[in-house]
Amino acid sequence: MKTIEIEDDLYKYILNNIEAFGETPSQILRRLLALSEDSHVTNNVTKSVTNSAQQDPQNKGNDTVKPVLSNSELNKKSSEDIDSINDRDDYEYKNVSQLFGDKAFTSEPIITNKFMMMLTTMYFEKKAAFIDAAEKTKGRTRAYLGTHLDDLLNSDNEEELAQFKASKPRTIPNTPYWVITNANTGRKRIILTQMMASMGYPHHLIERIKEEI
Repeated sequence: MKTIEIEDDLYKYILNNIEAFGETPSQILRRLLALSEDSHVTNNVTKSVTNSAQQDPQNKGNDTVKPVLSNSELNKKSSEDIDSINDRDDYEYKNVSQLFGDKAFTSEPIITNKFMMMLTTMYFEKKAAFIDAAEKTKGRTRAYLGTHLDDLLNSDNEEELAQFKASKPRTIPNTPYWVITNANTGRKRIILTQMMASMGYPHHLIERIKEEI
């Protein structure tokens, strides 16, 4: 296994293409790229980091080498940078951050209620982004959220229509949106994950969905 860094828009794209709970990024990419499970990358890619020497303007024969941080110092610096980023993100998305620590949320035993609390909080925290994300968060054959109940129950196929009705769409409290509720916990997590990724929520908050829902 290799660890790589990817840009935020690529990470969001991967999350938006989850089709089953528990699907790993590797599985998502294999599906999107039409790669078989036994496909392997045979080329080993290694990164080498070199220290560039700065030439002393007073003595061209002497090189001034920048000091190199030890592994422990690098790890400490990386950890401090991550904490700083997380603190900034928690402030920007403080409503969801605070919800994760709210006693009413953490002690709520019914997953559907927690699901609704999350969606309501996200709507009021980033309303424009929520509206845009709701348009993008869809399954293979249907939308998960909508402002009109008829849209969530719209199908010419009687069997499919029965399934849509069985999904029991309910209004998200204090919003104009409906959302399917008769879905398993994994599906609810996928909906929240896709919504949060589309809305720009940071990775560490999106990961909390696995713990909280």
